[in-house]
Amino acid sequence: MDVPSTSSPANAKGTRLRRIDALRGIAALLVVWLHVAEIYAGLGPIDGKWLHEWARSVDVGRIGVVAFFLVSGFVVPFSIRRDRPGPIGSFLVKRAFRIFPAYWLSIPLGALTGWWIWGREFSGRDFLLNFTMLHDVFGARPAEGLYWTLLVELVFYALCVVLLLANSLHRMRRVWCVAALFTLVYSLSMLLRWAGLPTLDSPAAFWFLNLSVMLCGTLYRTCVFDRAAAGDRWLQLGVASLFAFHLLALPLGSTWAVGFERNATIPYALGMLLFVLGVSVVPLATRATDWLGRISYSIYLFHPIVFLTLLWWLQRQPDASWWRSWHLGTYLLVNIGLTLVVADLVYRCVERPGIALGRRVAARWQARAGARPGGLQPAAGMVAPAG
Repeated sequence: MDVPSTSSPANAKGTRLRRIDALRGIAALLVVWLHVAEIYAGLGPIDGKWLHEWARSVDVGRIGVVAFFLVSGFVVPFSIRRDRPGPIGSFLVKRAFRIFPAYWLSIPLGALTGWWIWGREFSGRDFLLNFTMLHDVFGARPAEGLYWTLLVELVFYALCVVLLLANSLHRMRRVWCVAALFTLVYSLSMLLRWAGLPTLDSPAAFWFLNLSVMLCGTLYRTCVFDRAAAGDRWLQLGVASLFAFHLLALPLGSTWAVGFERNATIPYALGMLLFVLGVSVVPLATRATDWLGRISYSIYLFHPIVFLTLLWWLQRQPDASWWRSWHLGTYLLVNIGLTLVVADLVYRCVERPGIALGRRVAARWQARAGARPGGLQPAAGMVAPAG
């Protein structure tokens, strides 16, 4: 029987999953590492370019993004409280106030530092469409290249709502079926492409892979971390098989087919391995990692603004200038330090107030939904775990 997931003592209401904060922080820093090393390696004849070569060969940025996707799957579906009135509306309100305020602030700064100060075209249409987070859908340029991941997040939110309406979001056998289907679609499309019979183009295929990875985070929380499906051996076997496929079969098969160079399945597997290690094997829970986790979204959004601003200034210094001859590791540390300062400021001034406002608006939504005739009442045995 497909039993709905239930919360465990480890995830009691009000308890932060500190190891998840650590993963968020590590993932954000991996993305910063790749982007800064990639840009500053071209600054001139500087030492330490191995930092870029190694980061590029392993694709540490993609590893960080995959870890972010898994964390979203681990957290987001469990924040939809079926036992409360207006679960969908309150979920969407909280998510909107969580992601849009800092995102909106990053758009003009991203347009300035990524486009306008370099004399590159970024039209008013591009600028305005970025505020919808649907700029890719309308063919507009992104203010920052990393915005594509936020659209994946939006689609995952929509998928969670669809699964909830289908009474499937907290029924893990059904979630497994969807994750396995998405993995199959991606795998078959890549196999057919390798055989010279392309069906889906590569970006479309990766949509299925990304959503499957996020659902793997949901399955991992229920079946491994919360142990809520301990009595369902078939589900446990299915989840283990799905992770084994992503961690071993898919990267090994694709390496045999297309080689190691620029093989995206390898950083995807490494990102999943990082997630498993961070959740279950070497969990970190320190004040520093708690802080990094809290500001990780702003680290992700604002690090390009920091490193592009500094790069713009450096390129206007004389070639023989002391500022132009640092070790690449020094540029990396300086950019990380400045990014942490900016991210902490954005979190305090924008993110945290936005989250608090979202909670208040969601509470009012729930109150109105509960006051309406036929308002949702919790059903026995159908209480979702706290997120």
